[in-house]
Amino acid sequence: MKRYDYIIVGAGAAGSVVAARLGENPALRILVLEAGPTDNTIFVRMPAALSYPLTDERRIWSFETGPEAALDGRSMTHVRGRMLGGSGSLNGMVYVRGNPRDFDAWAAAGLPDWSYAHCLPYFKKLERYDGGENEYRGGSGPMAITTLKADLPVFQAFLEAGQQAGHRLNPDYNAFAQEGVHPYQANIENGVRASGGRAYLRPALSRGNVELKLDALVRRVTLAGRRATGVEYEVGGTVMHAEAEREVILCGGAFNSPHLLLLSGIGPRAELAERGIAAAIDLPGVGKGLQDHVAVSVRYRARRKGVSPAVDLNLLQMAMIGARWMLFRSGLGATNLWEVGSFFRSSDAIEYANIQHEFLPMLGELMHGKVNIEEGFQYQTCLMRPRSKGALTLRSADPRVLPQIVLNYLSDPDDRRELIDGVRHTDEIIQQRGWDDIRGEALTPGLRSQTDDEVLAWLKQNVGTQYHPCSSCRMGIDDMAVVDNEGRVRETEGLRVVDASVMPQITSGNLHCPTTMIAEKLADRIAGNPPPAALDLPYEDQVR
Repeated sequence: MKRYDYIIVGAGAAGSVVAARLGENPALRILVLEAGPTDNTIFVRMPAALSYPLTDERRIWSFETGPEAALDGRSMTHVRGRMLGGSGSLNGMVYVRGNPRDFDAWAAAGLPDWSYAHCLPYFKKLERYDGGENEYRGGSGPMAITTLKADLPVFQAFLEAGQQAGHRLNPDYNAFAQEGVHPYQANIENGVRASGGRAYLRPALSRGNVELKLDALVRRVTLAGRRATGVEYEVGGTVMHAEAEREVILCGGAFNSPHLLLLSGIGPRAELAERGIAAAIDLPGVGKGLQDHVAVSVRYRARRKGVSPAVDLNLLQMAMIGARWMLFRSGLGATNLWEVGSFFRSSDAIEYANIQHEFLPMLGELMHGKVNIEEGFQYQTCLMRPRSKGALTLRSADPRVLPQIVLNYLSDPDDRRELIDGVRHTDEIIQQRGWDDIRGEALTPGLRSQTDDEVLAWLKQNVGTQYHPCSSCRMGIDDMAVVDNEGRVRETEGLRVVDASVMPQITSGNLHCPTTMIAEKLADRIAGNPPPAALDLPYEDQVR
């Protein structure tokens, strides 16, 4: 048994930040346990190669979710990162803070120190924005943020058509206003993926007081009464123990953190008993309140060739793209391909932007390492603040058996209404004259003219996940909250959760950035550092 001050479970975005910030104190001994291998592969580092790790079974968690009752019983595969950097080494690198009103809603729900004014200093602290530091943006943080060029004609058509449909061009959706069409910002540094593992954890390991164990599956948190004393983990079939003199910090994400709590006997007593686990702490909210962004693609073929990048590449052309990236960190290999997008309200009845577009300048299967793409484009239309909530429960007391997960996508009637409206408006945007030179055949014709029931039937068969699970160990003050405002697990001592699972409600956009912010903020609380002064800056949606 080895002893540490802190044991951190998970080397993803949150775990990397917490380890790095706590490791700034040279007197502390910190162990980071990661279930997967290193991120040291070209397919992780090169942004355009993002689809390839999705087939690498060593580097992914492949969760089966469902059956989804509101989607006619469909099930989905939900992939998460299992390597240094976690899902930040696997995702699309799109950088979105969320809407300021998201965080003010957290404050209004009984968490006053999680308002936008209190979170903004930490957003600024984490980022190194290529637009430079200003009152809203940070310019010297660990995480590089690059504004994508969006200079291909297909990207320019997206921006022009959006403006013709009534949406303004927004130069920075992470500042005063979120709504509008925009070039995206991405976690890319000089043509290389900028994950939390690379930006935070790798530098921390060089200091000597942070130890990383890879391919280490944590089986349970060990408890003495209500106090977390350490963890039991497995490496290569050998079960080991490590002791935490101060805290065990779970940073496994919205699926793995509640799973580990349940395996450790922390959760709903009756559910644990069904799996033969004695409840050490009866905590009914563990695994409940699970949220995710549901999305669907509105797709069109191109009317001519030469619209989409990377179509019909032969081996020589692919080799040249790789060589240019390796030599100069430039070219097609240096982009994540999601270079433009938008935020808008699905109807005038919505208070602030509830739909997000992530735009791909091609058709076909980008994921799972496939490159059989064709000329065209697709608007990935995402519902940003779904009301539908799901749950994660145990299938087995065996830590190798993944949990049962049901998201309940589109089970709430308001979610169905908003996504139907969002899809219709998306198709209206595509009819603008900015697309006239490119727009070909609609792969789903008639979305603008179909009845609600017809559009809903199409949604049930075609929606998928944007891979943004959260809120399964949420912060709060009610009986179903799992952690308090500092991430401490209720009814326990020496145990915290720091990752997307603690979000009280899902944020309006991609989750990597707000997860990193949460980790920065809670790392300060763990270390006992005084919080920075709140930045009470105006933002557009305050006045709507």
